[in-house]
Amino acid sequence: MSKRKRGAPITVWTPERIDEVIRLMDDYTENTAVPILAEVAYQNHFSKPTLYDIPELSDPIKRLLTKKESQLEKGALAGQVNATMAIFSLKQMGWRDKQEVEMSEKRPVILNGKLMQIVDDAD
Repeated sequence: MSKRKRGAPITVWTPERIDEVIRLMDDYTENTAVPILAEVAYQNHFSKPTLYDIPELSDPIKRLLTKKESQLEKGALAGQVNATMAIFSLKQMGWRDKQEVEMSEKRPVILNGKLMQIVDDAD
């Protein structure tokens, strides 16, 4: 039994293939109401993490995600998409649904003329 020699990994990501994937992603983004990166990866037989590893695909990915975000927001505001799913998807894109505001004022607690503690007046 012979052992295979190890060398440089064989890559299918030639400049021509990358250009083809860029065109494919741009067409998909343009022609899909709410584009999904996992879907375009699945339909074309490549893994989503691999797409992020190819620097030339950065802009097509950003365009796809920007359209997805804007379409989800518009659809949710117009009641055209499932609000729960839109919220879930937008949270994956960095949106948050709660706002944390810290409003506290410290005041001294004085008992029998002596400073006992400083308490938050946030309640």
